[in-house]
Amino acid sequence: MTPIYKSLFQTLTVASIALSVISCGGSSSSDGVSDSPGSTSSALNAGAGSPSSAMGDCDASTSGVNWDALMDSNCANLSDYNLFTDEADPTAGPNKGGVPYDLSVPLFTDHASKYRFVFVPEGMTATYSEAEVMDFPVGTVLVKTFAMPENTAFRDGAELVIETRLLIHRATGWIALPYYWDPVDNGADARLAALGEDIPNVTTNHNGEDLDFTYSVPDWTACTSCHGKLSPGKSTFIPIGPKARFLNKDYTYENAQVANQLSYWAEGGILDGLPADMATVMETPLFDDTVVASSLSSSDLHDTAKAYLDVNCAHCHRNELTLGTGFSGPAGSSGLQVEYNRAYADDPTKFGTCKVAVAGGHAEYPYDVIPQDSGNSYLLFRMNTNDSRHRMPELGRATIHDEGVALIAAWIDSLPAASCTP
Repeated sequence: MTPIYKSLFQTLTVASIALSVISCGGSSSSDGVSDSPGSTSSALNAGAGSPSSAMGDCDASTSGVNWDALMDSNCANLSDYNLFTDEADPTAGPNKGGVPYDLSVPLFTDHASKYRFVFVPEGMTATYSEAEVMDFPVGTVLVKTFAMPENTAFRDGAELVIETRLLIHRATGWIALPYYWDPVDNGADARLAALGEDIPNVTTNHNGEDLDFTYSVPDWTACTSCHGKLSPGKSTFIPIGPKARFLNKDYTYENAQVANQLSYWAEGGILDGLPADMATVMETPLFDDTVVASSLSSSDLHDTAKAYLDVNCAHCHRNELTLGTGFSGPAGSSGLQVEYNRAYADDPTKFGTCKVAVAGGHAEYPYDVIPQDSGNSYLLFRMNTNDSRHRMPELGRATIHDEGVALIAAWIDSLPAASCTP
């Protein structure tokens, strides 16, 4: 494949497939102001406009975010929502109401770079949560764009913009809409990929090795596999990433202001309830591919491994029925429950230690984690294979995250010795 990169109109050299989309209706528009977020001296979403009760019009001409369409219409084109000042560039320049953010430990998706934005309607705020995703108000939009760098060592260089995912908090709950950057449009817009999209021959160079793989944009129903939460009598859909522990880090904003993200949100008027003493707010270590597991202290290794398992695995492998929140993830019943806020020492089996592997199963790997023996631990095997029967996570990757594997291997080998017997 000969990719055309972001700097050359953000196109993909892949064949187009037919899409199933839902029609948009209505004729209402919003009064948003086209502007990037300023400093925290004024509300981040001031003048952003708010959703009305009228049906949204995907073709509405708005000067800012098309809130009405976001609230009730699954538009065919990403540009219909007018989220960005440059509709062909979803990596920067959000319209008023949009704030960029980052996570201290990103979820691995085939080495893709991710550009995240939160849009909160004017006059509304999210509510701080100590351990769970912020309680975002109706009208909130979480935007994440995936771009494949030509070389992962130079993420500020050429990259291939592939997809933009929206999580929209409507009156009926959260909805996921995946958009992909169709070559038919020469990278000028992204189209709703309701049925998903498999993109062959996506390439990147990682650690000097050329990787070639099929990248998958999920269909909108697949999103529930990770975003679903189960509680007695019902199943609901929630975001995953924007928890306080992953947001509690500095970010450099467009005006070159460096600020803690949580403080920036609170001072800008889009977050309520943040503790005055930031030392009391949960925080995870920073982790990316430049972090070498062998260089970490014992305590840092333990915390970093827990954070990695949390963001990559705990959206499914969690069961807060024992932590007091009253719900679990889709794989909570497996016994592997790896939330960062769960203390390993309280019950090592929750993190797989000497726990019989009940999901997937492999005759050569009877236990999820065997302390000081990562090579025979099923958890590590699942991270280090692309066999569809055993691969973990099941969705979201076609390649192996070598740095993540090295981190978890080092963590398993550092655990206190234990004799795993039937």
